Amino acid sequence: MKRFAIAMFSLLLLVTLSFATAKQDQDASSKTDKKVAKAEKKEAKAAEKGKALGLTGWVKSEGDKITFVNDKDKQTWSVQNPDVLKPHDGMHVKVKATPNEADKSLMIESVKDMRTTKQAKEKKAKS
Repeated sequence: MKRFAIAMFSLLLLVTLSFATAKQDQDASSKTDKKVAKAEKKEAKAAEKGKALGLTGWVKSEGDKITFVNDKDKQTWSVQNPDVLKPHDGMHVKVKATPNEADKSLMIESVKDMRTTKQAKEKKAKS
């Protein structure tokens, strides 16, 4: 009888922990979904008004085509003026750009390499 009680208690504990973990995963995914939705709404609003946006992400190139992958929502944007981003291929950058929602493209106004930020300089100083 004692073994049965211990087995039932262990099973109850296992089930409770699995539900708690599932709830945490669900909360984390809903927060991510809200972040993505907020970023997409902000981009759409800027595109509608024709205003520039500050975006952080990665520059990727496939052949002659240069693309920008936004950090917040992981969307890939084509670049209308790729010559601006060509020297930053494969780098993490912060850009000021005007989005065009119709063809999912960006007109880049300025680029800042994230390696030259204050945090990167601090890490380099510590090394």
